[in-house]
Amino acid sequence: MIDDDATDVRLARLEVMVRRQRFALIVAGLAGAGALLAGFASPSPRTIEAQAIRIVDAAGKPRILIGAPPPAEGRTRSDGQTASIVVLGPDGADRVVLGEAPNPRLDGRSYPRVAAAYGLVLHDAKGSERGAVQYLDNGRGVIALDHPGGDAVALIANEQTGFAGLTVNYGNPIGQFTEGVRIGTKGDEAWLSLQDRAQGERARLSTSGQAAPALVTRPAGTPAAP
Repeated sequence: MIDDDATDVRLARLEVMVRRQRFALIVAGLAGAGALLAGFASPSPRTIEAQAIRIVDAAGKPRILIGAPPPAEGRTRSDGQTASIVVLGPDGADRVVLGEAPNPRLDGRSYPRVAAAYGLVLHDAKGSERGAVQYLDNGRGVIALDHPGGDAVALIANEQTGFAGLTVNYGNPIGQFTEGVRIGTKGDEAWLSLQDRAQGERARLSTSGQAAPALVTRPAGTPAAP
């Protein structure tokens, strides 16, 4: 014969166990959902705010300067304080400048830049500018490699004049530029120009629009073509 009281007790215990299991499953589900949402949520933003950072080598010499402007201590040049990242040589000379370009420096002397520029500037072991990838505020983009005295080869896109092309210059003293080769386009014209140091353009191959290509040459000593 079945004891009704005992049966009731067992049923009550079973109901308690079921409720506990349901509660545990709900808690586990909520925890899992929370973890999933946390995984999709973006991490909290973290910002390092500083005016300047100096990175030194094993000997304690400044080698990378970052700032607006960068720190001046340990840098040979004192007039190139622009918003930039500067990589220094072991003696403190500028080797690479990334960001706002300082004025060009040649043989220890700085010269005014034709317009403010941003990009990458390369220097030799003495800190003289020897190449750059820049965009200037006057609307000119330039990729250049330099002679000791100035531009040697330059890719140019000039919004003001409309010229896009390549120039190759003779090696001259600082501040003196003489083109040897110019290849480019302007408007509907495309041309190749060859020039000597003393007399300017000596040969020109060009085409414009629907016109036939034209080759013009000038012997030494004769007037330049109009």
